[in-house]
Amino acid sequence: MNVFRSLKRKISWLIRNEFRSLVYSAVIAIFAWFLISVTIYPTTPKTIRDIPLTISLADTAAEENGLSIITEDLDQVKVDVTITGSRSQIGSFTAENLVAEAVIPQSITEAGEYTLSILVTNPEGVTFTVDSQSPKTIDVTFDRIQTVHDIPVQASLPNVTAAENLTLDTQGIECTPKKLSITGPATTLELIDHAVVNVPDTMELSSTYTFTNCTNVVLYDKDGAEIDQSALQLAIGNGFNVKVPVFTKVTLPLDVSLTYVPTGFDTEFLRNRLKFSMDEITLAAQNSNIKDLTSWNLGSIVLSTVDLHYQKTFEIDTRGQFNNLSGITTVQVALDTEGLASKTIRVTDIPVVNAPSSYKYSVVTRSLSITVIGPEEDIKDLTEKDLLVTADLTGYSVKDASFEHEVTVTVPDYSKVWASGSYTVWIDAERNNEE
Repeated sequence: MNVFRSLKRKISWLIRNEFRSLVYSAVIAIFAWFLISVTIYPTTPKTIRDIPLTISLADTAAEENGLSIITEDLDQVKVDVTITGSRSQIGSFTAENLVAEAVIPQSITEAGEYTLSILVTNPEGVTFTVDSQSPKTIDVTFDRIQTVHDIPVQASLPNVTAAENLTLDTQGIECTPKKLSITGPATTLELIDHAVVNVPDTMELSSTYTFTNCTNVVLYDKDGAEIDQSALQLAIGNGFNVKVPVFTKVTLPLDVSLTYVPTGFDTEFLRNRLKFSMDEITLAAQNSNIKDLTSWNLGSIVLSTVDLHYQKTFEIDTRGQFNNLSGITTVQVALDTEGLASKTIRVTDIPVVNAPSSYKYSVVTRSLSITVIGPEEDIKDLTEKDLLVTADLTGYSVKDASFEHEVTVTVPDYSKVWASGSYTVWIDAERNNEE
């Protein structure tokens, strides 16, 4: 029994001393490893990731010249480096111990895009060498920040239509305010030609309507290309009001008036022979009375100016009262000569009619050659006897003893024949002796 107890005590003693030996051995090994590392391997490489990029304009020539950094999301850029330095100094480094700074050289004094070097340092002054770095550089855009206040505003309403027989007055759409103020890089501001307010609503309008608080604005250059506005600040406020006028729309046949037409002449015959380059025009106006119009008169044609080569250009004049939806600005009117003929007839009988009684008149001009136009079957048999040529002095005030006066030509028995051209005669006037 005593032997057993003695053996137990010896085993316990050995176990306790063996544990101490193991502990002591471990401590000595760690110390030895540290001593060897410091003395034999004093430097060590270390890879550190996700160092935030910093950049500052302070005390730079760029700042002195009014430049700002307009590149977006620079705060999202992270830098990875592998550095070598004193094991005791950098061994515990993390991204918080390093600064990755984009260096702005003093040579940057004008707007533009520049490639900047990225320098990684320790703010406490710990030195090390950079073995590798990603990225090493970064492209940064500099520009002057300015504000413009006069960008014109237009409206786009792709889903807005007008009810039947109505039309949207696209030329009269008004945006309030009419101008837009924008702050941003000067080089971008220079590109802006106009702003467009997009109205997303889908609606059929039967009267003038105003869309309010529209905030969807797109910028365009002079060529209609959309401008990136991510670096711009638009002074939209509560948005724009877009007023859309709704007009009554009508499509009218074109017409002309015939003037200086002798009594009995068939004007419809000639009208039917006038051919228009456009037969109708579509007009719009806010005044619903436009629906009462039955045709659109281009102007007047003096009958005597119409010959077999007649052609005239009329300008469309809406008198500022209507919108010309057709877009045509001129119309050509020409005479259809099929089945027509002309003849020149010499006339010698030219009486003076409706003359003041205080004078005696005599026609000095003995004859006139009159050109007449009409249907071939009428013209072929026409003679001087069919023409009535008179010098009508109604309302004429005699000033000279001899004067030139225009004659009137009619063809009483032929309603579809007319005289083409202007004809005058010389007349002598002699005052009657007083009784």
